[in-house]
Amino acid sequence: MKVTYIHHSSFMVELEHVILLFDYYQGKIPKTEKRKPLFVFVSHRHEDHFSPEIFSLGKTHPDTTYILSDDIWENMVPEELYGKVYFMGSDEEEDFTEDGFPVRVRTYRSTDEGVAFLVDADGKRIYHAGDLNYWYWKEEDRSWNSSQKKDYHARLDEISAAVKQDSHIPDAAFVPVDSRLGESFYLGIDDFMKKVGSKAVFPMHTFDGGEVIEKLRKHKCAAGYSGIIYGTGKDNESFEV
Repeated sequence: MKVTYIHHSSFMVELEHVILLFDYYQGKIPKTEKRKPLFVFVSHRHEDHFSPEIFSLGKTHPDTTYILSDDIWENMVPEELYGKVYFMGSDEEEDFTEDGFPVRVRTYRSTDEGVAFLVDADGKRIYHAGDLNYWYWKEEDRSWNSSQKKDYHARLDEISAAVKQDSHIPDAAFVPVDSRLGESFYLGIDDFMKKVGSKAVFPMHTFDGGEVIEKLRKHKCAAGYSGIIYGTGKDNESFEV
């Protein structure tokens, strides 16, 4: 599969028969093969994860399906696209079939807004966290941070149980590594890799370009997976995975 980092938390995944676009809000969207169905995912309504501009894709790409977190207002959707838009809350599962190619989507409740996605398509499994992360803010009190850790680990346990059912860890995972968390930047992605795992992991939501990604690669926590950390934080980087 081909993975392109667009900007911030937005990625495009091009598979043999379908294309997946996650959390676009700005940047250059790669040109796509019009013969392939396009699935557009939005994990929540924060302005750095969602732009109404995504609805213009439905006018230019002949086969577009939108899968939106249900915290996004329905009145944001153009009326002519109503039949192409599906809203999903947390802990839901839906099967979509486009041109005979099945796409299964599972959602998990975020520790912030909206949902995280686990998507099966073309024999590949893709995880996009949205804002599901261990948000350890040093300015918050101990009980708040403890609650964050508990909730995040509970979500990871749910995802781990799902992937263990068929022994298929994600082929690619997009996970926040937020530089604003200071020295706690690595906690969420490290817990994910140790509890769930992935064949390739793409840090996102960095807020500093690529500095925190390189910091993660060199961090002792990543000794077992530094070789499968992809990206430098540069927009429109593409990778064959």
